[in-house]
Amino acid sequence: MRNEQIVDFDIESASFIEDKHEEKVVSTSNLFFKTTDYLNRFLAVIAGVALMLMMLLIVFNSIKRMYSDPIAGTVEIVSWLGAITGIFALGYTQLNKGHVYIDMLVDKFPSMLQRIIHTVVNVLSASFFLVAAWQLLLFGLNLGSNGVVSQTIQFSFYPIVILSSIGFIGLVLAIVKETILIWKVAS
Repeated sequence: MRNEQIVDFDIESASFIEDKHEEKVVSTSNLFFKTTDYLNRFLAVIAGVALMLMMLLIVFNSIKRMYSDPIAGTVEIVSWLGAITGIFALGYTQLNKGHVYIDMLVDKFPSMLQRIIHTVVNVLSASFFLVAAWQLLLFGLNLGSNGVVSQTIQFSFYPIVILSSIGFIGLVLAIVKETILIWKVAS
């Protein structure tokens, strides 16, 4: 269950030979895996754009403050962009094993027990994030039906809340993919 990629180097042919088992798993990918990868890459691009917009807004607002009044609603907009950046990057980070994973104790267990523990943790995580996505969707719909707007710029921000639930769905799909791969590699 390590996060390291296994690569062998053959001196004689001077080329990389990837682990045959990993190659078999990649070649047997299906529509679910491709869709999960595409969705999470797309959300990561949106997260990157949101991060760049947040940076540009802060820099532009700082420069503008030296000569005139600051941009109204900068704090609100930066907060929304920060939420989009964080939530939309979750699934992509999970797919690329970028989250913290402490494996000191679990590595000492037999491989079957490691897969079972990893699966139980993934099922609990997927369940939690599925509930979070559902609650965000309900909260966004409630904000929209009540006509709630932001304080400073009077912007109706319920679409951002509803779209944030998609970020959690991407994370859930990435966790499900990881769980399937754990058992595919074992077989």
